[in-house]
Amino acid sequence: MTNDFQHRDDALNQELQQLINEAKQYPADSKNPRDRAKRRIALNKLINAVRYSGRLSKQTQWLGLPNYEDYYNEALQHTFIEICQKIEQYNPQYLVMAWVNKIFSRRFYDVVKKDQKRGITLLPKNQEKTYILSLDEINRDLPVEYGISEEEQLKEFIESDPENFFTEEFIKEHPQANLKTILLLVLEGKQWKEISKELGVPLSTAFNFYQRRMRKILTYLKKYI
Repeated sequence: MTNDFQHRDDALNQELQQLINEAKQYPADSKNPRDRAKRRIALNKLINAVRYSGRLSKQTQWLGLPNYEDYYNEALQHTFIEICQKIEQYNPQYLVMAWVNKIFSRRFYDVVKKDQKRGITLLPKNQEKTYILSLDEINRDLPVEYGISEEEQLKEFIESDPENFFTEEFIKEHPQANLKTILLLVLEGKQWKEISKELGVPLSTAFNFYQRRMRKILTYLKKYI
């Protein structure tokens, strides 16, 4: 049984280190939109892998506090943000979850002390307990120069198209009229009449092609963002 746990921990650590190395390949201040999008994708995967790893500390030393769950979720938010900001500082000599839980413990302590100092709770009682930090929220908490709007983030992802899905989905006999081109034109605020003219296809053809693939588009986006 012990060997099974060790094997799972080793596999988890390898997976997390791969995601960290992937994110490190793309500087946060890169001028290349494709690189910035790939970094954010890797960071989002890392955060979700950490959240569902089953190896996050329970912070049991604070279990007796009346607002324990609120503190836990607030500290976890700060932990995820710090991971994204300091990913380059991770030392591969240590287990990823050991590094994460060390940050988590510090942020938990900060949250508790801050709350005790103010004499109020940091989170509303009715806040959702199972909380996953979204990329949009990470962007909001990053330094201003690294921030990116939701629209810019979406544009960067469409341009990077890691699986070439947007490029390979196109109107029959019109490869130039692919989803990537259509989505980018939509983001630019183009009207369907303009999009139709630019693609060289009837308006109804372009619009129906886009509408019929909306579910696939959303599934693809949710996979990475």
